[in-house]
Amino acid sequence: MRLAWMALLCFITITARAFAPRAACWTDGAETRLAALAEGQLHLGRVTAGGIVDLGTLPTPNLTTLAVGQWRGAPALLGAGGKTLQRFDAGRQRWVALGTAGAPIRELHPAPDHSPRALLLTGTSNDPAKNQGAVWWADWRTACRLTRVAAVKDTYRPWQLCWTQLPGEQRFAIAAYKATPMADFPHNCMFVFAWHDHTAEPRWLGSRLTRPYVDAAHANLRGDGQFRMVSVEVTRDGGHGLSVYRPIGFGYEGEWRTETVPGLERVAAFRATVLCWGRNAAGTPSAWRLLPQEDGYRLEPLPAAPPALEGVALIDPARLGGWWDGAWHVVQLPQR
Repeated sequence: MRLAWMALLCFITITARAFAPRAACWTDGAETRLAALAEGQLHLGRVTAGGIVDLGTLPTPNLTTLAVGQWRGAPALLGAGGKTLQRFDAGRQRWVALGTAGAPIRELHPAPDHSPRALLLTGTSNDPAKNQGAVWWADWRTACRLTRVAAVKDTYRPWQLCWTQLPGEQRFAIAAYKATPMADFPHNCMFVFAWHDHTAEPRWLGSRLTRPYVDAAHANLRGDGQFRMVSVEVTRDGGHGLSVYRPIGFGYEGEWRTETVPGLERVAAFRATVLCWGRNAAGTPSAWRLLPQEDGYRLEPLPAAPPALEGVALIDPARLGGWWDGAWHVVQLPQR
């Protein structure tokens, strides 16, 4: 049995990857703005009740991910490409460098308290077995400073990062690739850290989940302040199923799961909204929203699936927006 799981884990390390959004939505005064990266261009739009008004494009050949953070007390569009963290100067329509990391920035996560700071994930490879990953704390309240988060050790090989929390405690989680006491061979595992005064303290250095996993997200799914972990996991037939885990202080316990969901590949959290994505047998994208019910959860198909979850942003609880096929698109989200 151990050899069978190790064979699956070899496949998992090839497919596991960071989640780097290429779209972002924010409020600029009385207007809601949308930005998206596609084919070396930054597309800008204004959200209206009827859709998205195109505001033009700006050549942006080096950026790979977007996020909304803070700059001088107001929301600001942030971006990262290569080793550089940048801010979009809307008045001058140009990107301004904030700071430089020691390796390529793969993920950018602005601080949940809406301060001008963020966690960054750097890395060197899409394969966690080869990746040299690290987590950094970026603070640009005055001059930008990037500080390595020492609690995330080199041996953890982090390949994914997200904020999470329990009532009264801010946390972050990393997807790691290493051996653990419960599984003495390198594998994908989830580590959780408390975050106090810019210092990380390990809370849960877990082994693999109920089943080996390839992707995960954390979200306040039920609006109760308990950020649940949702993961795409390998089923016994070699397909992918979905699991939801509830935090229990030290770690997590299984709350709900599916067997194989045909085509399922990825999961991502857009604040409290959790979306799943994959391709059907013909290669056509499919997407679902994970909705809570009294007795568990259900996967509700989206009326239209984007080409990738990285390419959309949450406009409001009922809509996603993104740029693909040369135009802006709005996708309506299923509701409870």
